[in-house]
Amino acid sequence: MKKFNIQSAYADSIATEARTCLNQLKTAKKNLISKLELQIQAKTTATKKLIIKLEKTLFLATKKGFPHIQARNKFHNQLLGLKSKIQKIASLKRKLKKLKNTERLHICFGSSKLFNAQHNLSENGYKTLDEWSDYWRKKRSGRLFCVGKSQPGGGTMMKVFPLQEDGLYQLQVQLPRPLQDKYGQKIQLEFSVSNRNGRLISTDLDYAINNLKPITISIFRREHKQDNWYIHLSTYVAEIPVFHTRKNCCLGIDFNADSISVTYVKWDGNIEYLEEIAYKWKNQTTGQRQTSMRNIVCQVVFLAEFFECAIAIESLDFTKKKSIARSEEGKVYNEMLVLLSTGMFREAILSRSRRFGVELIKVNPAFTSVIGMINYMGKYGLNSGTAAALVIGRRALKLSEKIPQCLLRLEDVNKHDWSHWRRVASFIKLHRILWTQLFQWRKTLEGIRSP
Repeated sequence: MKKFNIQSAYADSIATEARTCLNQLKTAKKNLISKLELQIQAKTTATKKLIIKLEKTLFLATKKGFPHIQARNKFHNQLLGLKSKIQKIASLKRKLKKLKNTERLHICFGSSKLFNAQHNLSENGYKTLDEWSDYWRKKRSGRLFCVGKSQPGGGTMMKVFPLQEDGLYQLQVQLPRPLQDKYGQKIQLEFSVSNRNGRLISTDLDYAINNLKPITISIFRREHKQDNWYIHLSTYVAEIPVFHTRKNCCLGIDFNADSISVTYVKWDGNIEYLEEIAYKWKNQTTGQRQTSMRNIVCQVVFLAEFFECAIAIESLDFTKKKSIARSEEGKVYNEMLVLLSTGMFREAILSRSRRFGVELIKVNPAFTSVIGMINYMGKYGLNSGTAAALVIGRRALKLSEKIPQCLLRLEDVNKHDWSHWRRVASFIKLHRILWTQLFQWRKTLEGIRSP
């Protein structure tokens, strides 16, 4: 602290921020290792299946030859695909080994990309090293951060106080010593807080100030926004009790390729209201997808408030599903999982549900689509997504899903219901039955009872 001539509070804040970054890197490393292991496992499984398929094709071709030129070309392309898969697995294994052997984790304030730009100045738009150095110092000096403390004003070096004027607050910033000769010991800024999208921001801030809650304050500069400075406050807010619960029934939510299905399920298990909320996920930036997800969450929570009921979603692990999808799922669904901000949706709906007192229920996703298509799609004239949302809502209400008697085998009578649905799902997958065919599932699944 003496060496850099800064106050102890700022030194503590810098240490806290560095420690937080280091912990995030450790978590990211652990998650990346798990992700790579899942990808290697999935790609290895897919490669083994392809090898078995090619061996059978080659065995038949050795005896009888290829039936036509297209079959030979297809076999040739599959061999090239096999080579590509093997190379990809080897690449992932090298990456995994390198990651596991990495002992030190590095933090670069100002970004490593900008740091490396000094070695290739012209390629990165810098004429001289001095020009890069000025921008480097500017990038690293564009932030003030102070951890909150439970005392009046919510902090030490930065404090927030309400003013007598209605809705106005004052931020008092005690500057670091190196800046005091130029800007003075303190600066005072007045600001107002407005409530938006149902968020009582001013109420939350008043609660924190009146109850001496710590307020962590970050002041940062945005170079791409004309070097404007921004202030970010984070603090504790009063816990909101849950008003809207499953006692008033439930909203079931299911993801589809281009929409989210929402159904309001009553206690008798029947559907009373349904809605398809469309969204665009192709050719969208991350910010656009996140904005779209937030808007959808607002609509869903508004419906839950209107019906005064709970919300039910599937407890899916999309991190694992993304890794496996890259090797096994279809291209459309694979692309949807990669581009769709499912993590953002879950975080947003969890946060907004808690803020508006809505109970959020996570249910087991097993066979929701199959059950919906068999039991409810044809019965109510629904699409597959809405039928699955109905099943999710029913499952949140603890309602059971019996398999139709015509699909039940005598030897399976004493087994669990999910065992029956697993057999149906396997039959549909084995025979590549389209969901549209299941509107007449009795005819489509005629051979399912045979051993």
